[in-house]
Amino acid sequence: MVDVRAAKKQARTLARARRRELVESQTAADRGAQGDALAQSFLTWLREYAESLGRADLAGLTVTAYEEMPTEPPVSGLVRAAQEVGMRVLLPVTILETRTLRWVDAAQSAGEHEDAPAGGSPADEGPEALLGVDIALIPGLAVDPEGYRLGQGGGFYDRALPMVRPGVPVIVALHDHELPGSDTAPVPQVPHESHDIRVDGVLTSAGVRLTRQPH
Repeated sequence: MVDVRAAKKQARTLARARRRELVESQTAADRGAQGDALAQSFLTWLREYAESLGRADLAGLTVTAYEEMPTEPPVSGLVRAAQEVGMRVLLPVTILETRTLRWVDAAQSAGEHEDAPAGGSPADEGPEALLGVDIALIPGLAVDPEGYRLGQGGGFYDRALPMVRPGVPVIVALHDHELPGSDTAPVPQVPHESHDIRVDGVLTSAGVRLTRQPH
């Protein structure tokens, strides 16, 4: 029997090493251009998605995002762009004691709330905040063509994603070389078990590619 935990650990090592190589080769201008492309690509797809829902614009929609780590795709510009068009952006607050996520509006300087105590803060919303989300943009180290996501190993999003309403698309932001099915993807197939939750697509600077239709 395949040891899924060991396989995931090895896959994380490969993905993290490749990300470090990429970021070390980037200039500040390169990373800025990547961030701009991610923001533009995401907004373009969001407008198409909103139109499919019969909405005239993006104002009033709620999306999750996150504050990227140094080797993750730069999404801070995306957060600002979403806010500028009237979207509400929720950022995660990690509750280490319970290994769960609470949520705070990006307009409330979420960086001050990271790794909060179990009770969170008055500005935080509980895990149930995901029930009001229209699109979930989340981090990940890899996604394979079947939609299985490789996370950092903490299990925070595994616990959070069941709160997302059926039909709401869950999208993972990736670097361009990590596109599922590409020759450059460091993790062609994500080790998974029957309880692992599949995501619906990925965002790269080239746009959003769905791995399946949202369920």
